[in-house]
Amino acid sequence: MTPFGIFRKKEKKAAKTELVPKTLLEELCGDNKELYETLSRTILLNPELSIREGIYSNIEKAQEYEKTGDSTRARVLYQTAGEISLYEGKLAQAQKFFKKAAEVDLKYPQRKIYEYYIRKENAERALAVAQEYYAKTKKTTEKK
Repeated sequence: MTPFGIFRKKEKKAAKTELVPKTLLEELCGDNKELYETLSRTILLNPELSIREGIYSNIEKAQEYEKTGDSTRARVLYQTAGEISLYEGKLAQAQKFFKKAAEVDLKYPQRKIYEYYIRKENAERALAVAQEYYAKTKKTTEKK
């Protein structure tokens, strides 16, 4: 800092009055931050792409990776199977696969996302919001 720098007037920062519009997922989750964080990481943005291979293909590959000790790839494939189950509205399957994703990779720092689905009331809430999200995004893509 120059010796005369202390005499300069500080610039006043303009207050940000602009509100950033909420995303559809933020609107659907409301004030539930944990639900939003979980769904933002487990909702399928392009379901058609993920469901091509199907749940069972992902599970088979995940089991193979699990046998060979590649826990990261196994976790990702179990997560994908859980996401597809969530998309299809299959609560029990989604819980099963997210639980498996949490168990297979104990070092994954975001395990709490999968563990959120273990409690039935959390999983039911997430499923309801996800189904509403998919219904609304499907309508907007059909309009285009």
